[in-house]
Amino acid sequence: MPQGRGWLHEAKYDGYRIIARKEGDEITLFSRSGLDWTVRFPAIAKALQSLPAKSALLDGEVAFVLPSGITDFKSLQEHIDTPHPAIRYFIFDLLALDGKDLRKKPLKERRALLAKLTSARGVSNWLVYADYVEGSGLEFFAQACAAGLEGIVSKRADALYRSGRGKDWLKIKCLRGEEFVIGGYSRSGVKGKPFSSLLLGTFESGKLIYSGKVGTGFDGADFDTLASKFRPLERRSSPFEEVPAPERKDAVWLEPKLVAEVAYTEWTRDGRLRHPSFKGLREDKQAREVHRERRDDEEAPMATTRTAPAKKAGDPTFGGITLTNPDRVLYPDIGLTKLDLARYYEAVAPFMLPYAVNRPISLVRCPEGYAKECFFQRHAMKGMSKAIKEIPIAGGESKKKYLYIEDESGLFGLVQIGVLEIHDWGVSLDHMNEPDRLVFDLDPDEGLDLAILKAAAVEVRDFLADLGFTSFLKSTGGKGLHVVAPLTPKQCWDEVKPFAKAIADALVSARPDRYTANPLKKTREGKIFVDYLRNQRGGSAIVNYSTRAKAGAPVACPLRWDELKGLKAAAPYTARTLPARLKAMKRDPWEGFFSTRQSITTKARKAVGQG
Repeated sequence: MPQGRGWLHEAKYDGYRIIARKEGDEITLFSRSGLDWTVRFPAIAKALQSLPAKSALLDGEVAFVLPSGITDFKSLQEHIDTPHPAIRYFIFDLLALDGKDLRKKPLKERRALLAKLTSARGVSNWLVYADYVEGSGLEFFAQACAAGLEGIVSKRADALYRSGRGKDWLKIKCLRGEEFVIGGYSRSGVKGKPFSSLLLGTFESGKLIYSGKVGTGFDGADFDTLASKFRPLERRSSPFEEVPAPERKDAVWLEPKLVAEVAYTEWTRDGRLRHPSFKGLREDKQAREVHRERRDDEEAPMATTRTAPAKKAGDPTFGGITLTNPDRVLYPDIGLTKLDLARYYEAVAPFMLPYAVNRPISLVRCPEGYAKECFFQRHAMKGMSKAIKEIPIAGGESKKKYLYIEDESGLFGLVQIGVLEIHDWGVSLDHMNEPDRLVFDLDPDEGLDLAILKAAAVEVRDFLADLGFTSFLKSTGGKGLHVVAPLTPKQCWDEVKPFAKAIADALVSARPDRYTANPLKKTREGKIFVDYLRNQRGGSAIVNYSTRAKAGAPVACPLRWDELKGLKAAAPYTARTLPARLKAMKRDPWEGFFSTRQSITTKARKAVGQG
């Protein structure tokens, strides 16, 4: 990692490298291989006309920005050739301006001119100045990896512009990713599935050298697209110099013309990819240009990326729990694997465990990923780790024992069996019949404006405050919000549930246009369902920092009340982005939650009509 103020560090964007030329109102976009790609990004071409310059030559990356703020190559592929509002041109260099060649000027000077140009009034918001930090490379890299970015690019501040590779620009990746040539595929035994994996390689000295196979990261559209491209490329003989015998079985060989972008953790000693995941096809690079990336132009990932478990012989281990099938994709829409999920929980465990341990829990398990069969579980099953504990609960719905965890080993034991959601009962093991919280789940009707939901959260908070309760805010990772008031555990379920219902009924009486306490769907149109039923025996709520079995791997996240106003989505964080929030936090958003002492008073009961 280059250090010192002589280096500028910027985010690495996951898109297409584009050189843009402006000559009056004429705009031309060039791919990194020199192809005219102006028609591929019509909105970017139009946006470049807004620059206050007669002529300019710019270098940058066109990328698709997800709601989380992360760029995503596969989404860009899906929306290429269309003016999708999430596509942006991240500009990181200025080569010429109004007839002046700037390539001989130091990078820092070029950047200053670029910043001035792109910040001028009237410049389209499709154009984004790719900002940087000077020095502090290690800290910036750690933040980038925690945020789920691909990595960073470090550049010498005094470097002159040059095309091609060099020592002045260093790509430093959190997870490695390269281009590979597709030389064939393995047939699938599943009906309707065109292939099970792709056979990959790189050209070295004119020969296609086998690099391994990739069988994860595909969605339904990928299978259809790839199958249609494979048919005209089929051939009888292998294009590879050599392929291991097991991989030749059931192989269909292809002319080596297609290039795939693949993420992976490392190379094995025998030159094979470890834990590869398909990201998309590359159309901006010729197959013959694809060579294995060597480490002389790219520094190795740092320890802060937490890749150590994947480098051990055999399956990785977390908290004493061995993770089998670590490359199984649990969130196919973003390529998040079982190993990625374990790394997420490794990052959040110190924050999450106080809310999760020594409490009865209910689980949503999706062993093959959220998009396939999932099931709800409260009791032990064969094959579960001993780190997942059992406890009998007198008077429960079943005579079977219920589940809980007592440390991080239990948390990773849940990951091992494909748990994507962890819900707790609202009681601790020490007070099994005395709830230690009131929780109001504000569940909005589909399409209800976020501003209404945010206003409702404030109303519930203020209503509880009038009753003498301090409350805390949580994004559930779904479309709703939770308002949670801690309780001193001394009142039983039969006292807490009726009180929660009385509060919900009072809210409905005050604002019948906004709220309903009736769970029937027909009564919820255009309203927010105040779900008080989570305050009954056996009722549960999503645990802070748990993932959800939903697209994008959203997570339940405690929020400060002062964050509510600026909230852009009900589920603002994912397993990719939340670790960065935790690293940047100066204080716990639920500071004081565990030290708050409050109970349901006679005065509060009377205030909501409980005699």
